[in-house]
Formats: sequence, C-alpha cells, structure tokens
Amino acid sequence: MTAAELRAQLSVIEPTEAMYAGIAASDVPALQQLIAQGEGWLAARAVFALSRVGTGEAIAAMAGAVTDSRSPVRVAVAAAASQRPIVLPDTAIIHLLRDKDVGVRKFAPQAVKPENGSEPRAELTRLATHDEVPVIRQNAAEALRKFR
Repeated sequence: MTAAELRAQLSVIEPTEAMYAGIAASDVPALQQLIAQGEGWLAARAVFALSRVGTGEAIAAMAGAVTDSRSPVRVAVAAAASQRPIVLPDTAIIHLLRDKDVGVRKFAPQAVKPENGSEPRAELTRLATHDEVPVIRQNAAEALRKFR
C-alpha cells in the first residue's frame, strides 16, 4: 500500500484489529514514512501496525522509534512490544526503560522478553526498586518475576 492508503486505513475513528488487516512486510517503508511525517496519533498507529508485521525490518523500524520526540510514539513502541511476540534489541528496551515519560516506563517493563540480555533485566531491577512512580515499580517487579 502507499502511505496515503495506509493513512486512510489507520485513520478510522474507532480503532479495531480490522484496521490492520492486509498490512504486510512490503508496507514497512510506508509505515516508516507515516511515523516520520505523521501526527503523533497516526505515528503511534503505524508503530502498532509494524508490531503486527513482525519482520526484522519492522522490528528495526520500531526500535528506531524509541528516540522519537513524541511521547505517544514511544508509548506505542513500549505497549506494542509488550503485547506482541516480538523482541526489540536490548538497546531499544533500555532506552524505553530509562525514558523520562511515565507512560513509556509504565509499559516498558512488559516489553522485556526472555531473549533480551542482562542489561534490560538490570534496568528492570533498578525500576522495581528506585522508580518514583509506584505503578512502574510494581510493573517492573512483575516483569522480573517471569525471569525467575
């Protein structure tokens, strides 16, 4: 699909799983374009679409979005990675776990997967014991339990 076609498909008022139907690996470049040029809400939906594609190229595009200046995009990366069976690179996970935005850190602990290395787990430990927000400490502690 073109970026314009993807924009139209992802722009439904009430999002559902059906809005991601038909999005394939060949659409990754157009989704990257939507992330780079779209409004925050549209870029966030493009991130969720990439998480459903799940190819290496799609995961790399998601990993690149962890440095986006818009919080909704970074929240989308953390939430999508926590909900889908995809593994972001350790550097991307660490970036999410250290994000200044509370919304990002809320979802980031669940994005850590068994395939990730020791550094993300060390960050989880730090969040579980030192984050100033109780729900983030709780989410990090819960995420750590799955590794024990």
